[in-house]
Amino acid sequence: MTDLSRRAALLAGTASGAMAALRFSAARASAARAGLPIPSEIRASAQGVIVLGAGAGTMRFVPGQPAATSTYGYNAAFLGPALRLRRGQTVTIDFTNYLPEPTTVHWHGLIIRGEVDGGPHSPIAPGGRWRPVLSIDQPAATLWFHPHVYPTTAAQVAKGLAGLLIIDDDDADRLKLPSRWGLDDIPLIIQDRRFGHGGQFFDRMNLTAVTNGYVGNVALVNGVRYPEARTSRGWIRLRLLDGSNARSYLLEASDGRSLFVIGSDGGLLEHPVELKQIMIHAGERFEVLVDCRSGVPFDLVAVPTGEPIMRLPPFDGPLPLLTIRPDGADGPGLLPTSLVKLPAIPTTLPAVSQELVMNMFRDKDGMARLIRAGLGMSSEGAESLMRDGPGMSMGGKMPPMESRPRMNMVGKMDPAVVARVTELIEGQPSMPRAEQLAANGINGRPFALDKLDFAAPLGQLLRWRISEGDDRMPHPVHIHGCQFRIVSQRGQPPEAYRAGWKDTAPISGGSDSEILLRFPHPAGPDAPYMAHCHILEHEDSGMMASFTVG
Repeated sequence: MTDLSRRAALLAGTASGAMAALRFSAARASAARAGLPIPSEIRASAQGVIVLGAGAGTMRFVPGQPAATSTYGYNAAFLGPALRLRRGQTVTIDFTNYLPEPTTVHWHGLIIRGEVDGGPHSPIAPGGRWRPVLSIDQPAATLWFHPHVYPTTAAQVAKGLAGLLIIDDDDADRLKLPSRWGLDDIPLIIQDRRFGHGGQFFDRMNLTAVTNGYVGNVALVNGVRYPEARTSRGWIRLRLLDGSNARSYLLEASDGRSLFVIGSDGGLLEHPVELKQIMIHAGERFEVLVDCRSGVPFDLVAVPTGEPIMRLPPFDGPLPLLTIRPDGADGPGLLPTSLVKLPAIPTTLPAVSQELVMNMFRDKDGMARLIRAGLGMSSEGAESLMRDGPGMSMGGKMPPMESRPRMNMVGKMDPAVVARVTELIEGQPSMPRAEQLAANGINGRPFALDKLDFAAPLGQLLRWRISEGDDRMPHPVHIHGCQFRIVSQRGQPPEAYRAGWKDTAPISGGSDSEILLRFPHPAGPDAPYMAHCHILEHEDSGMMASFTVG
């Protein structure tokens, strides 16, 4: 089974091309639809303070749910507010941990000192208080905040700990973009969840989880299943956050209208990028303008993508996530032809100073079990495998990748395969903690809180290469303490909508990304920065490295 870690048996290309022709009509009636919740905006007080707390609550997510789901949230039962900050502002966050367990608050995408970054070296005990001072000096952008406590980040995010952090500045204000919160400026936190007995969130760090990440079977937008957003007419701004633990989304409009990408993780692009579909990975954000001047409603649809385990129902076909119903008054927002000026990429790049290789040490075992369950195979091949075992005609060895039957990625999955794979997701026991922490790594070793992995210089322009080992799973890699530019993906320039400021670089298929970055603030050994895969189950099982800057 030497080839299993490469996952080629489970990769049969994307269904996006074939599925792009399938369109949904937005729901015609809205009487029984839940409205899209809009996170409340919180700005600093006259004293420059924002009060924030993490606590436990309950929510009902699914009609007919027998009991309320236990949740976590920031200043709310589930998810949290949108913190509005402005470039040049200094803000104190007065944070209290009301949870029954330690947590941290990481300001994802914010360029700040290591001591206030909120990484795993800065835990806040139950009942504890933390008052970081954040000095904001970066362009207007849609960022977010979430816990980063090791090794339970995935569980805390799954329960609901996530919120938006939005930076405004004068340059963005002058563009007259849609900016009326909840009317034509719509935040969309997209997540998947799986519910277990009694309506509680299912979450288990077993072999399938540390291999593939969290696999939900319900899509939520701002904490609601298939909601409806009543907006103004005109140009609508969608602030997209993939807040899922692991899932990537290929998004399109149900009627095929264009999506104009105006911003990425760290701020606005130089020019809008017109797309019919946009791919977004865990931790990434994009700002998108949509032309709603006609008043015609449409759905935002997730098209099947990613590894076959991420195509389990209901993600095995185009899945409407929410309806946009632009039936309000005309809005004043515009789509500019030009946005902001970005620094030019130097013609001569510095030498690569840091390699980050993502490692999966249990990939072969995890993939073997999925293949035995029939995932990635035709129904005939799956039944043969379950009957005869893998490679029985080859002396018990798994056949070469190229000889294995491949699953048709367009259309519904075989229910028998779905049942067997679901049993692996839900039925496998949790890993012992020591085994979990050694399942993945970076540069050949798992993360350890008491070890530093490398050091980076302060203020210098750097070039890093991020790649993966012998697996081919997507890894959205997040770097703390900076916003960077992707200079190449698979040896080619990045897609136009990823050519701006980024803090998360996706890699997949055994490829690499090279990034150009600079660290303007220090990070010491007591509060170092992190580099990690933003599939949170990978992060919580060792795929993370710590580094100092100074």
